[in-house]
Amino acid sequence: MEGKKDPRLEFLRLTAPGTPLRDAIDRILQLGRGGLLLVANREVAGPLIAAGFELNAPFTPQAIVELAKMDRAVVVNEELETILYANAHLVPSPTIPSQETGTRHRVAEQVAREIERLVIAISEDRHRVTLFHGEWRYELQDIQTLFVRVSQGLQILDRYRRELRELLTALAPLEFERRVFPSHVAAVLQRALYMMELERDVERTLVELGVHRELPERHLTVLMRGVREEMELLVRDFKSDPRPAEEIVDELLALAPEDVLRPDVILRPLGITTDQELEEPIPSRGYRLLSKVPRLPVSVIERLIEEIGTVDKVYRASRRQLDRVKGIAEARARAIEFSLSRFKNGYTGTMDGF
Repeated sequence: MEGKKDPRLEFLRLTAPGTPLRDAIDRILQLGRGGLLLVANREVAGPLIAAGFELNAPFTPQAIVELAKMDRAVVVNEELETILYANAHLVPSPTIPSQETGTRHRVAEQVAREIERLVIAISEDRHRVTLFHGEWRYELQDIQTLFVRVSQGLQILDRYRRELRELLTALAPLEFERRVFPSHVAAVLQRALYMMELERDVERTLVELGVHRELPERHLTVLMRGVREEMELLVRDFKSDPRPAEEIVDELLALAPEDVLRPDVILRPLGITTDQELEEPIPSRGYRLLSKVPRLPVSVIERLIEEIGTVDKVYRASRRQLDRVKGIAEARARAIEFSLSRFKNGYTGTMDGF
């Protein structure tokens, strides 16, 4: 689901390997020095500056490194185009609490809370870089740690994808026998939601990897191929809510992690709400399985379901009944019969990319 950009993700992108700002930070660390960088425009930063000098010089990593040799802060504008101040003595409000012990980090935290702008504290003793913004505090991780985290996430996603495939493969024969219960649908959706949530976590780590993200990003794309589409088709097959499947999937993706653990909460957006509905089998319309039939357009699938009904009825329909549906000639009728017969007998009828 599309939403507002997370500014913290933008900060991680600004400080990712391969960016000018990260280049400056890495050079400061390599020199064994510390530093304090404030990313804020003049009208925001100015009231907090008690001393220092204005530069209005072009932003370059080399210039930042040289200016960071002074004890106080370097202030750059939010577009990272201009160095506004050097050796700036920042004086935040003393009433703002701080949990930090070092002077540089304490000032960074207080300034970030007061003006809600990105402040970067570089520790020469601990060789660490900490980002502050409002109440948010984040310590940048080294590349090796990020690669390990991404690798673990991708391994879990690979396992989830295999499990999702098994659930979908087992679901197909039940659809022909009208023995699909809400619990079956909830189990499939739950596994897909786990994958989508983990995908967001991995994507965040990929942002931190910067220029090193290409290979794991390709792996992630392969693992997630077809998951959202499969969710929408499954919802379309079993929903009683009149809303479009895309809207229902968006609502599912917005569920809190603790709600994803509850089948009744997962089924609620589909319109399955009462105890009786939760205990009764649900007929499958067949959009998911019919979409796997080669060269069968969506428009024809919709007409087929509208005129014949659920997937089990389509499977039992005669060649003549299929031929009567506009857009289905003899070749397509044979393809439908052959494909549905395979799905009924347990052959894979799952996501694109398997």
